[in-house]
Amino acid sequence: MKATNSKQTNDGCTESTEYHVASFVAHITPQQTNAFSQEIEAQHGAQVHAVSNDGKVVFTIEAQHQKHIAFVVEQFRNFIGLYSLSPVYHQFLTEE
Repeated sequence: MKATNSKQTNDGCTESTEYHVASFVAHITPQQTNAFSQEIEAQHGAQVHAVSNDGKVVFTIEAQHQKHIAFVVEQFRNFIGLYSLSPVYHQFLTEE
């Protein structure tokens, strides 16, 4: 496995040169679909792509770190009315 590339910024912080995108399918009670979709859209880098009448929501999260994606997904797992939350795809690229 290749090490993650990073570069030093002017303020001494390490800036990641990774790009992550992950997609998910959630199944939630139909009454909570709109609220759950709004919660997704409120998260930085998250976007809803499809919603069905029976409570299925397809969405993606884009981030520079996998930890950010994991943090956001864990927040969603606590949403009232959520039956399941399944990852579909995860890709990451490094700048080279």
